[in-house]
Amino acid sequence: MPNRTLDVEPLTGAIHRAGSLPYYVQLAEIVRDQIRRGVWRPGDLLPSEADLCSMYDISRTAVRQALDELVAEGLVEKEKGRGSFVAHPRTAQFIVQELRGFFEEMTSRGFDVQTRILDLEIGTVPRHVAPGLGLAKGAEVVSIDRVRSADGTPIVHVVTHLPATRFRELADMDLTQASLYSTLSARFGLIPGGGHRQIDAVGATRDKADLLQIEVGAPLLRMTAVNHDVEGRPFEYFRAWYRGDVASFDIQVQAPATK
Repeated sequence: MPNRTLDVEPLTGAIHRAGSLPYYVQLAEIVRDQIRRGVWRPGDLLPSEADLCSMYDISRTAVRQALDELVAEGLVEKEKGRGSFVAHPRTAQFIVQELRGFFEEMTSRGFDVQTRILDLEIGTVPRHVAPGLGLAKGAEVVSIDRVRSADGTPIVHVVTHLPATRFRELADMDLTQASLYSTLSARFGLIPGGGHRQIDAVGATRDKADLLQIEVGAPLLRMTAVNHDVEGRPFEYFRAWYRGDVASFDIQVQAPATK
């Protein structure tokens, strides 16, 4: 969907010149209020600095201070040569407290989750996956290639591998509207026990850019993970590429146990 360009029509609020609040604070609150009320939506292009100066009869310095404050809050993003846009909300995912999938995490936070299955098949385990799942060369895995979205915005491209000896029937199931972990629990009696995560930053390749509707080279958070059940047996290896502009991870840190 193309970005909307905002004109003077939706702008409300006024600068109170007799008040004690600096002009930039007042302008920031006007923009903030428009975003909160949904008048300005994620992706909308804000009026230019020059237009805001003219519309509110304030200096460019005040306009820049207001925009910088909103950028620091994560409400506005600036793109060189294009202008300032209403930022997309970041869909924080908790990854340490408990082992939960994208579906559970996003729905618990009020997002509507959509899943596009790119591929679902049984095949030979990839060489880089076999050690993580404790499989021998040539063993079979169920591989699931998906793009996950929240409220219509693509968030992550994830490729998952599970041992076919345990989960072969997955290849015949419809996973577009289902949580993988709930399916594994209900249909296969799986009880997750924990896992390991590794996260690094990479640039979007052409295929990732097309899948996630971003530009080539845009920042991605790449997560590589292995999960095991309560008996310590690895049951899942996945690699996921999260959009860096709309995804973040909250990590819980605990003090070491004292004697």
